[in-house]
Amino acid sequence: MPHGGFRALIGDEEWAALLAAGHPRQYPRGSELMRQGYSGGYLLALTGGRVQVLRSEQGGEQRLLVALRAAGDLVGEMAAHGGGGVRSASVVALDDCYAHYLTVEAFDRLPAARKLTDYVVLKLSESVPFRVQLVHFKPPQRIARLLAELVMLAGPELADPMLIPLSQEQIATALGVARSSVSSFVADLRREGVLGPGPRLTVADPERLLRYTSERV
Repeated sequence: MPHGGFRALIGDEEWAALLAAGHPRQYPRGSELMRQGYSGGYLLALTGGRVQVLRSEQGGEQRLLVALRAAGDLVGEMAAHGGGGVRSASVVALDDCYAHYLTVEAFDRLPAARKLTDYVVLKLSESVPFRVQLVHFKPPQRIARLLAELVMLAGPELADPMLIPLSQEQIATALGVARSSVSSFVADLRREGVLGPGPRLTVADPERLLRYTSERV
């Protein structure tokens, strides 16, 4: 599950030019960077922290996890690519996050803009909820893959990159699995030393966790 952000696509020099064209913003954990249904006249270049992309279906109150993004990624690029359309999803900070704000017009003047279509194509698989992306996996594999991706996206700016910023209830909702399935698998991982003890979820052995992302457990 490699992380191919926009920074990796355009290179460090163009990424630095992109940031210089924007305005730095800070978002505390739990805050909304963008809201579904609102105007999409700008995008954000993430420089620190992880975010979750959430979408409500057909006016429902429950927001489904669509994707995870982290430093080096863009958010809001789908609406921006459509010429300032309406947001199709909300973006919520999982950590204290840092980003640079760019209007569509400012972004379009940059050399990096020519790579936006390629980036959107790479991210199209994330236009469906996370639970649908993992439909062919059993619940333990779904849970392991989500935990592993959160750890993989954790940057050096985080005080504890092994700490999972989601509760067991949030994991169950995101993946469309029973809360009891999450609790049971978490207990198994703790007994085996893959997760650490305590009320919060902390990955103690990321290499062993990766085995559960593909094994038929």
